[in-house]
Amino acid sequence: MRSPGTDRLRVAVGRGRLQAPCPPPSGGRAEQAPSMIDSGAPASSAPRRCPGRVGDRPALVQWHYPVLHTRAAVATTAAMHDNTQVLSPPPAPGNPNNANGASADGFVPPRGSRASLGRWLTAMVLSAVAAALLISALLIENFARAHAERRAVESLRQVAVDFRDALDRGMAQQFKEVRVLAQLEPFRRFDEPEAMRRALDQVQIGFDHFAWLGVTDGQGKVLAAAGGLLDGVDVSKRPWWQGAKGGQPFVGDVHAALLLEKLLPRQNEPWRFVDFAIPLLDQRGQLQGVFGVHLSWGWARQIKSELIDATMSSHQADALVLGKDGVVILGPSDREGKKMPIGDEHGQGLRHHEVDGVDYFAVSVPSQGYGLYPGLGWTVLVRQPVAVALSDYYGLRRQIILSAILLLAAAVPLSWWLARRMSRPLNELANAIAQRRHLSEDALPSVGGYREAAMLSHALNDLAHRQAVQDRSLAELNASLELRVQARTLELHEALQLQESSERRLRTIADNLPVLISYIDAEERLQFLNATFRTWMGMEPDAALGRPLLEVIGPVLHAQRLPFLKGALAGVRQRFETRSETNGVARDMLAEYVPDLRPDGSVAGVYTLATDITPFKQVERELDQLSRVDPLTGLPNRRQFESRLSESIARTRRNQRTMALMFMDLDRFKAINDTLGHAAGDVVLRAFADRVRGAIRETDQLCRLAGDEFVLILENLHDPQAATLVAEKVLEVVKVPLTLQGRELQLSTSIGIACHDGGAESDVALLGRADDALYAAKSAGRGCWRLAD
Repeated sequence: MRSPGTDRLRVAVGRGRLQAPCPPPSGGRAEQAPSMIDSGAPASSAPRRCPGRVGDRPALVQWHYPVLHTRAAVATTAAMHDNTQVLSPPPAPGNPNNANGASADGFVPPRGSRASLGRWLTAMVLSAVAAALLISALLIENFARAHAERRAVESLRQVAVDFRDALDRGMAQQFKEVRVLAQLEPFRRFDEPEAMRRALDQVQIGFDHFAWLGVTDGQGKVLAAAGGLLDGVDVSKRPWWQGAKGGQPFVGDVHAALLLEKLLPRQNEPWRFVDFAIPLLDQRGQLQGVFGVHLSWGWARQIKSELIDATMSSHQADALVLGKDGVVILGPSDREGKKMPIGDEHGQGLRHHEVDGVDYFAVSVPSQGYGLYPGLGWTVLVRQPVAVALSDYYGLRRQIILSAILLLAAAVPLSWWLARRMSRPLNELANAIAQRRHLSEDALPSVGGYREAAMLSHALNDLAHRQAVQDRSLAELNASLELRVQARTLELHEALQLQESSERRLRTIADNLPVLISYIDAEERLQFLNATFRTWMGMEPDAALGRPLLEVIGPVLHAQRLPFLKGALAGVRQRFETRSETNGVARDMLAEYVPDLRPDGSVAGVYTLATDITPFKQVERELDQLSRVDPLTGLPNRRQFESRLSESIARTRRNQRTMALMFMDLDRFKAINDTLGHAAGDVVLRAFADRVRGAIRETDQLCRLAGDEFVLILENLHDPQAATLVAEKVLEVVKVPLTLQGRELQLSTSIGIACHDGGAESDVALLGRADDALYAAKSAGRGCWRLAD
């Protein structure tokens, strides 16, 4: 394929846009611009323009050779300055500037340039000082605020983590104590409720944070409880009993007391509990009862009071515990039971939220559980008013503002003095230049003050000499430039011919490869196709170029390739196999999609290579078929039998019908092999397979396992009796004598039958039962069947 730049260059050469240079006008020199000092009026006619000259060079040449465009402009400048470096007459002596900002020769600066250098320098210095102060103040303020917020986050997070860990470890300890108590022998004597109650009373004395302890029977009725509370009450509907009924320990979230609120002693706050429940199982794992404990939530309040309340109050901060739903379960009394808005998380885990007009910094830490205690999804929230957390920062900000004002006030007189000192040498140099008709007339006076002013006067003295030398060089360059353009044009033409030859070779190679090669752009349009496309698709490549891929190959083939095409357009190389039918021919193909990456990493399109692997796939399918079929009898072998048996059991479970598995082998088959040879044995096996196939339904599945062992799968039976009828039929057809090598053989088979009615029995177990039944038939004298239990 050709690049766009190459195509444009070829068109330019073909149309003759790179023309030979135009001959110079009479005299052999480039045309000169009219002198500006002759009359002060513009020239009456424009200079003659030539399409072949550098100044009128086509844009394509200027794009390929940017230096030509620059040198053309330089050549034009040289023509205008050829021997015409005479300046305007000097102004009259005196002050070069009048009161209106005009010079002595009447020059008035344009609007926006009338302010003096001194004023501009003063404004720039003051602006720089103000900007530096502002940036410094903002940086310091941002750093100070970030530092203050970071300190607040670290302090609050440490308190939150300590409180969270104390809650998790405390809950884990309570959970462990409850599990240990549940293992005590008195709580498993369900026939001695009085002894159980006395043991519960003794436990409650040592664990005063357990508001209620009790043991229920397997139906949820309380057998015994500490203090006799709720004795005989049915608690089977309570969540803690339902949670332990399944055989696993249960930990319930904080909730208000329902049955015990009126039975327990009154206190300042309503009773709230955390429930623990341990199932009591017998040796067989059956539920006998449940050991339940209500942990008073006052235990958590005591931990909070002892651990962090004193420290938090000194910093005007407080800590709260939120449930999974965001409701406060431990905290200030006016917030408990209410949903707490904690705001969005900012950097470093900091949150902002406002409550009752007070803006807070807050850090939240989720509970994680500890040991066997799984955790209840609580969140510990520690907060502090923003005004308290950033008090030091606010004081520093006031100091920064005052210091900035003082520094700015001191910078005003200093900047004015500095501006006057810098502008004085430039004014002297401007007055000296205004007194001269030519730049090289006399040496300019040396000005002092600073190094740059002296360098400027020296540069102006050297300007006239350097300009004359440069004009001569530009004239010589202009004369040789056209010849160089002709040479470069010829080189480009030769390069285009070489590129076309290379493209023809690449096209010939691509068209003769036995693969389909294409290029798809980012809009899924075909931009290149080799000749294989014509053979496979029955369409000329030129007719498909520029069209969408979906339109060319159709929605079915497009849907097969779309996920891989999207992956390649995302920059990931794709390799996959697919099977499709095009132009009446079905092909298995190995396709590879290679992204065309631009220098910036974006994807311009996708190169695709598709190889026809149909012969290899056909061989693969034939090999797979041979691995699943017994070559002697043509029956499914053991490998295929195992998959068919699993499928039959699955169908039986879905249909709720009966299936049977018959395990068969030929009686005394070894004797046939030993006397008549293995070739005769193969004939017997084939005859046996043919006879059984003729006696069963088409839907029944006969398979050969190994040697003389066969299995038969019967599905959709009404009852096991139907399987026995098939077995009788098989016994009859096998008994028919078989003439082999001039001898008449009397064949018989033994059959073991195992039925399956959709239960949980595995295929291995079913085959084992059929095998046991087969051995029972052998033991019964052969030539019969036996039904497994």
